[in-house]
Amino acid sequence: MKKIWVLFSAEMWEKFNFYGMRAIFALFLVHFLAVSETDAAIYYGAFLALSYLTPIIGGFLADNFLGYHKSVIIGCALLTVAQLFFYANASSFGGAWLTLCGAVLVMCGNGFFKPSITALLSIKAPRNVSMDAVFSSYYFFLNLGVLLGSFIVPYFGDVVVNGVRDVSAFKFGFLAAFIAMSIGLLVFVIFSKNDENFTPKVSDGIRFDLKNALVSLFVFVLIFAVISYFSSGANIVKNYLYPTIYAFGISLGFYVLLDESISEDERKNIITIFISAVFIVFFWASFEQIGSSLTFIANNQMDRNLLGFDIPPSMISMFNPLFVLVLSFVFSAFYIKLGRKNLEPNGLYKQALGLCLMGTSYLIIALNVRDLGDELLHIRWFILLYFMHTCAELLVSPIGFALVAKLSPKRLLGLIFGIFYLANAAGYALSGTLASLLPPTADKFIKASELGINLKEILNQRAEISEVTLEILKANNLPSSYPQIFGYEISTLFHFFILFFILCFGAGVLLFAICRAMDRTNARAC
Repeated sequence: MKKIWVLFSAEMWEKFNFYGMRAIFALFLVHFLAVSETDAAIYYGAFLALSYLTPIIGGFLADNFLGYHKSVIIGCALLTVAQLFFYANASSFGGAWLTLCGAVLVMCGNGFFKPSITALLSIKAPRNVSMDAVFSSYYFFLNLGVLLGSFIVPYFGDVVVNGVRDVSAFKFGFLAAFIAMSIGLLVFVIFSKNDENFTPKVSDGIRFDLKNALVSLFVFVLIFAVISYFSSGANIVKNYLYPTIYAFGISLGFYVLLDESISEDERKNIITIFISAVFIVFFWASFEQIGSSLTFIANNQMDRNLLGFDIPPSMISMFNPLFVLVLSFVFSAFYIKLGRKNLEPNGLYKQALGLCLMGTSYLIIALNVRDLGDELLHIRWFILLYFMHTCAELLVSPIGFALVAKLSPKRLLGLIFGIFYLANAAGYALSGTLASLLPPTADKFIKASELGINLKEILNQRAEISEVTLEILKANNLPSSYPQIFGYEISTLFHFFILFFILCFGAGVLLFAICRAMDRTNARAC
């Protein structure tokens, strides 16, 4: 356990930096860079997805060349500099290209940082304690950083005065994220300096195999072609980048499983990890609405007054890490107690339960917005939503990391963690696609009315729409039709939230069925 607190500290400040920036990022795109909410949701999903795609490369480099210690330092440094680019753009020192540069640095920084910090933790974790309990406790410190970032960055960066947003405040939010990451970098460099325990030997990872690469390439092309074919709209991110992420994840999984250096037992363990990763995609696709669609709803159609304080829309996400801090040790203690009695269910069962709980939370919120109309949704319903999201998160996310730590071959630890983060990337990509289906909220109809347009008549196709009206709607980032998915029209918030209920609850039931089938197969093998 020597100096394991250094890992906790580095993760905490990184989460302050990343999730603080995430809280205001979509609003920054809409209100500072004048991007529509639909496009902002897609770009936000792409940004998060790519931030969790790069750990594949970072994990490979850490396993084979850099080692985990150096990779963490490089990642922290890149994440620190990234906030300076966001700050510069928010200070009007340059154009949107500065935000693009900052986003690229965040993606690269995450690639180096994420697989290596979790690999170090799995190496340093005590072996006489349940790995699920270790990662649940680790989640406490991780979410302390999320809570601080979700409160402090919006406090300075998400400012509305007399109903008018102060766009100049965004720069102070990014500055707060920069300071936090600078502290994390300095603490890690100073207190892990010359510590051999933090610098594992380079492992003998997977070697390149041409035949396996060709098979994986075929899988990639096939999956990409199918998903891209069924994508709709003219957005290049949605039509090409997202299918690339999905196809890359599946094809890379094939490449790993085809490697002849992997034993049969290792292959079975990796398959279990990959099953977990597939279903985590659905979890993160629903959970990450926090930073896009749920933030837009909080901004546009919510009574955010709580105990006399009008909470900024991006700050509402702080309830998730707050609940994690309260519940993480409860879950950890519960796992330890069950483990001592040999009653602890395996990780996949826990994740199935978490998915069902996530789906149920969206069903509850859907029923409460069914007759909302133009009225404001009270903040208490989002607080309940985030409480249930948190319980689901503690059943899914740390358990997934624990599965990787327990089942992954140690020589491939960084790569497998990178692949597991790729599941997050796919989930975030899907979250962007789903968030773009958010129907127009009350503020859109009010804005259209001020422009002399009856938006409801247009959306319900009860009125002809002229070219002039269409241009006015486009110029003001107002929709001319309801979003659709597979021919299903999303005309109300009820329809929107029901999608997530079906997605998560259905995935949870399916995972339960897979777990039962695996149990029966193992029983027969014994």
